[in-house]
Amino acid sequence: MDGIGKRLKESVQARLSFGLCSAIMLVALLTGGIAFYSALDEAHELQDSSLSQIAELAKNGVLAVRGSNLIGPPIHDERESRIIVHFMFATGQQGQKAEEGFVLPFALAEGFHTLQTHHHLYRVLVRQLDAATKVAVAQRASVQDEVAMSGALRTLLPFFVLVPVLLVVVADLVRKIFRPIQQLAVAVHHRSELDTTPLTTAGMPKEIVPFTHAINRLLERVSLSVEAQRRFVADAAHELRSPLTALSLQAENLSATALPAESQRRVMRLREGITRAKNLLEQLLSLARAQSRETQAVAQRQVAIDRLIREVIADLLPLAEKKNLDLGMLENSEIAVVCQPLALAGVLKNLLDNAIRYTPENGRIDLQVLRVDGRVVIEIEDTGPGIPAEKRLRVFDPFYRIEGNEATGSGLGLSIVRTLLDRMQGEIILRPAKRAPTGLNVRVTLWLMASS
Repeated sequence: MDGIGKRLKESVQARLSFGLCSAIMLVALLTGGIAFYSALDEAHELQDSSLSQIAELAKNGVLAVRGSNLIGPPIHDERESRIIVHFMFATGQQGQKAEEGFVLPFALAEGFHTLQTHHHLYRVLVRQLDAATKVAVAQRASVQDEVAMSGALRTLLPFFVLVPVLLVVVADLVRKIFRPIQQLAVAVHHRSELDTTPLTTAGMPKEIVPFTHAINRLLERVSLSVEAQRRFVADAAHELRSPLTALSLQAENLSATALPAESQRRVMRLREGITRAKNLLEQLLSLARAQSRETQAVAQRQVAIDRLIREVIADLLPLAEKKNLDLGMLENSEIAVVCQPLALAGVLKNLLDNAIRYTPENGRIDLQVLRVDGRVVIEIEDTGPGIPAEKRLRVFDPFYRIEGNEATGSGLGLSIVRTLLDRMQGEIILRPAKRAPTGLNVRVTLWLMASS
């Protein structure tokens, strides 16, 4: 009961369904009760009318005083339902008895009576035929009640059939009325955090349209806020790039001069710090470009994945050679997809860069491209330390880095990848390596055709 009460309290749909169904049941009970008692009363009146007609026949002489007082053949099975016609005389003489012990006094007043006689309850109509003769037409009250009850119950049969059907129809109708709200909730739930396009109001009930407009206004404000933050990051990174480049040149010139060994080590650490800062700025600029509306509007075209992968490998091969890594493709499938070339290149470059950073020396990085059920699957697998299962979602957050990892990085690479794939309606899954005891398997899935 607590669960039902909580659902009724929290759900407008449940409250509306419960209220309508309760109202239908209440009205059905009231109208059914009124119809039942009305039919019962009418059935009793009809049976009393039958007694009156038989009494009228006796009064008009159609039923003679002689003969049997029972109307109908004396069949034993029908004895209880037969109508008794009993004549009474002022002299005290009784007509032929319908049933043994069925005796009525002559003094019984005219009209309808309910009498207990001979261990049974009877409905009796008494009529005066002349000054010395009366006729009583009787039938057992139980028979009358049974017939009346049967007729009254038949009037309730439509209620028993229609009310459950009506309850089901009302519940289904309420569910359909609330379906646009559920569809709106599903549409908002499955949106990417970067998707701030307005929700459509086509086909929505007018009561929901103001709510949808309010969500659209909120999305517009969020879009403006995100765009302002993106521009700030891009502008700040762009402004810092020139001073860092100049600082890097000065540090390089300083390292070229004759300095003591300790000074040389400090200059080397300075250059490494400047390089990390420059990489961070590049990543920030890449993230800002990935999130910008201008980049999203770039036209898509057909891209040969194998050729693009070779270009990315060529760019990153010097980094792999420094660590003596075996970097190459397991399968060279000639598959083309329709997308933004720079976006797909950004995905591949960041994933390979991460694999090179986190794979120890003399390790292995394998790539393969497959066609699966009309989609393109790109797998990148390394022999690095891998990512614990509980942290595989967190690593997509900006600036998140796994503690205890010695590899240098900004924590933006996978965030950029997720942003680019969301724009291409692609998917990325992180799994343990399949061909090595340790490592990470990154599975990227793309549509062959252009994303909408």
